[in-house]
Amino acid sequence: MIFAQISVGKMENYSYLFADPVSHEGLLIDPAFDHDKILAMIRDGGINLTHIVLTHHHFDHINATAQIKSHTGAEVICHRETAPLLHGGASYDRLIDDGFSFKIGSSIRAICLHTPGHAPGSLCIVVNDMYLVTADTLFIGDCGRADLPGSDPAALFASLQRLKSLPDHLIVCPGHNYGPVPTRSLGEEKRSNRTLLAANLEEFYKLP
Repeated sequence: MIFAQISVGKMENYSYLFADPVSHEGLLIDPAFDHDKILAMIRDGGINLTHIVLTHHHFDHINATAQIKSHTGAEVICHRETAPLLHGGASYDRLIDDGFSFKIGSSIRAICLHTPGHAPGSLCIVVNDMYLVTADTLFIGDCGRADLPGSDPAALFASLQRLKSLPDHLIVCPGHNYGPVPTRSLGEEKRSNRTLLAANLEEFYKLP
């Protein structure tokens, strides 16, 4: 499987590119800011981009969607609670619910988990039981903000508890480069991430 963590923009965002090594069909998650850079990676890799997933509606995760779609024709997927909040020219082709899964080529399977809290339609994506793209739900060493319009700290805590139930070997791929390392295993996050160590909602609320 081809995998790329792409640093984009001045907000230390990450976009993610996955592709089947045989068919070269590809998946892009959260296209933002540097559409020329992303398109060059797609072109240079000979990738046929078939799917784009938007993890949530915030501008810094979707603002290159229109440009990427216009060049590739990829299907844009988002959670149904994200759809009415899209802006900046971003649009969708398919609305999904929790548990939606799809294949890229013959070797890649992606599963979308609805993890609200940071945003109503937030998604995390498990790719090939190997990578866990967490966007702004879970960072390395922290979690996303829950004080923005549409955020819900209780829902975010519940979503983090759900992520804690996933296998330790998954590699956490966050939406921003806010931690000491770009990625880390979910097992390590369970042992060291203060937001995952909160035993209950009351403790979670007390975190600075």
